[in-house]
Formats: sequence, C-alpha cells, structure tokens
Amino acid sequence: MEIPLLIGLLIALAILAIFVGLGRAIEVPASNRLEDYLSDQLPGRGTLSAVRARRSSAGDLVLGVDKLVRSASAGEKLASLLRQADLQVTTTEYLALWLAAIALGLIAGILLTNQWIAAILCGLIGVIVPYLLLRTRQSARLRDFNNQLHTVLMQLSGSMRAGYGLQQAIDFVAHEMPAPAGKEFTQVLRDIRLGQATMDALESMTERVPSDDLRLIVTAIRIHYEVGGNLAEILENVSETIRERVRIKGELRALTAQQRMAGYVLAALPIIVFLLLMVLNPSYESRLFMPGPTLCIPIGAIVMMVSGFLIIRRLIQLEV
Repeated sequence: MEIPLLIGLLIALAILAIFVGLGRAIEVPASNRLEDYLSDQLPGRGTLSAVRARRSSAGDLVLGVDKLVRSASAGEKLASLLRQADLQVTTTEYLALWLAAIALGLIAGILLTNQWIAAILCGLIGVIVPYLLLRTRQSARLRDFNNQLHTVLMQLSGSMRAGYGLQQAIDFVAHEMPAPAGKEFTQVLRDIRLGQATMDALESMTERVPSDDLRLIVTAIRIHYEVGGNLAEILENVSETIRERVRIKGELRALTAQQRMAGYVLAALPIIVFLLLMVLNPSYESRLFMPGPTLCIPIGAIVMMVSGFLIIRRLIQLEV
C-alpha cells in the first residue's frame, strides 16, 4: 500500500510544481508597473488593473518558491547547470518537469506491465533521463563555445591592433560571433554598460561558461590590466595554444567515438531487454525479485552495469 501512496504523492507534487511553474509565465514585468498605476487613475480601467494585480501575486508566489529552492546548495548547483546549459527555465520549472517525468515513468510502468517492480524501474529512468539531457546540453554548449574561442581571440586581437579598446573589441565580437560565444559576450557588454567593471563582467562569464580556455584568456587580460603590455600579442599567443588544444581534443574524440558508443549501448541494452521481457512475460521476469538467492542476480547486474559504464567513461576521458 505504500507504493501507491508514494506514486500519488509524486503525482500531486508534479501537478503542484507544474502550476507553480506556469505562474512564472504570467508574472508582470517591471515595465508595466507605470501602466498599471496610470490605469488606476483612468475611468473604466479597473478590471485590467485587478487582473494584473492577481497575476503579479502569482508571479510573487513563484519567485518566492524559486528563491526558496535556490537557497539550498543543491538548488543553487542546479540553477548554475541551467545557466550553463542556456535553458530559459527557472529551477522550480525544471523540478516540475523532473517530477512529471518520474510520475509518467511510474504510470507507464504500471499500465504496461502491471508490476510494481517495472514501475519503479521506469520511475528511475524518469529520474535519470532529465538530468542526463541537462548535462548533455551543457557539455555540447561548452564544446561549441571552446571551438569558437580561437576565432574570438583573433577578432579581439585584430580589433585592438586596429586601434579599438577592449570594450569596443568585445562589442565587435558580440555582434559578429554566433551563439554561444556571441550571446555570452553580449551579456558581458550589457553588464559593463550597466556599471559593472570589465574584469568583473568577464569573471561572471567564466561562471556561466566553465571553460578552462576561457579562464586562461581572462587571466591573461587581468595580468595585462595589472602589469601592462601588448594585449593583442598576448591574445594571439593564447589563441595558438587554444587552437592546438581544440585540434587535439577533436582527434581524441574521433578516436574514442567507438568506445564511447559501446559504453552507452552496453549500459542501455540490459535495461531495454529487461523491460521488453517484463511486457512479454511479466510472471517469468518477476521471479528474479522474489525473496531468496535469486534476488542477488538483479542487484549484482545493476552494480556491474554501473561499474562497467563508469570504468569505460574513465578510460576514454583523456585530459589535454
């Protein structure tokens, strides 16, 4: 009886989080506050103002929930991952989608197999898949950013050799480079125009993009600010180093592509076969989870699968 209660609780939390996340979409922006004030002074505009007041209350509720989630260390780490993956959702909205994926996995497992064991495994898939998708997007965006750094440095150094200052060179890169580099340098330029120091804006970019190459560039610019020198020449030298690193990383990624795919296939194949057998013959497959010595089989299989996947990932991760 505990398992249905747990599933019901997860579904209720998912529905609640979804409605809280949807409330984020109806939050009134700051630019409408003056219009709300003026509408209160005009006849016949009270209804619109009341509607916007209710929307503002819903937005304040969502912001309060999101602030509460972000106050925890795990919530702050999740918010950082969302920024690095450039997902335009709040932490609360992502958690709502995460809970919904878990609930859908549990419901799908029950409807397909009518077995609680398969439902729990489908729920675990709902736990893992959203996080894996988030990390995959974050890694892909970071890789694209690193591949653009060589061109960014050449544009920065070329602009400064033409007589531009650092801020003007950043403006040129922000307009000429596509995302993700162009978007990040646009954010740096926006921070500078809002009064933030140039080095502080660049340091903020290293928090949004956890790239070692980018930290190397920001360090070189900081050293130039402290001791002086020819920044254009420094950036050209750093550009050559980064270009070689990107080339070597690309070669290593091509050489280890087969091993990387083998790790994914070996990890997913037993789970897929197990779910198919649970759908075709659930009574036969459920015997593995009965109390007794046979219970060691699925436990040992899970431990060995996870260990093998981690070992393969560790072997193909080569630092450059």
